[in-house]
Amino acid sequence: MKKYHYTECGLKNIYLVNGFKITKNKSGEKEIFIHDIHGLHRTIGMLLVSKHGPLSGNEIKFIRTTLDLSQKTLARILGLNYQSVLLWEKNKSTISKTADHLLRALFFAYLNTKKSKAIYDKINEIADFDAATAANSNMGKIELEEVSDEWRMVA
Repeated sequence: MKKYHYTECGLKNIYLVNGFKITKNKSGEKEIFIHDIHGLHRTIGMLLVSKHGPLSGNEIKFIRTTLDLSQKTLARILGLNYQSVLLWEKNKSTISKTADHLLRALFFAYLNTKKSKAIYDKINEIADFDAATAANSNMGKIELEEVSDEWRMVA
């Protein structure tokens, strides 16, 4: 069987040896069916998380789109402006080591939990909290209460 060069994921170096089927639709156009595409993207993601050297622009875009984040949202999560992400993805700038490590850690956590939506929500909550409190970094008085054997901030 012939290998399939899987460029649709945005990466130029992915070739599938099996796990795919090429057919033609009613119009005679080629259609590709990939078995367990989510598992395939998870495997690609794990390879990216553990690769040596900084992530390339296409790799950053793959991670960002797999996480279903806009450039603006990813930048906000990383504490940067969206132009940084834009420049990385266009290979006009190199991602910093700190941002690279944080992005890999975030993606690793996303790939290795059934609660990936919860991780995404928590990260967005933290980023929103950072944006809301950026003008006033002094939190002031914090009141805590114990409710049902659990401590939480008083509303």
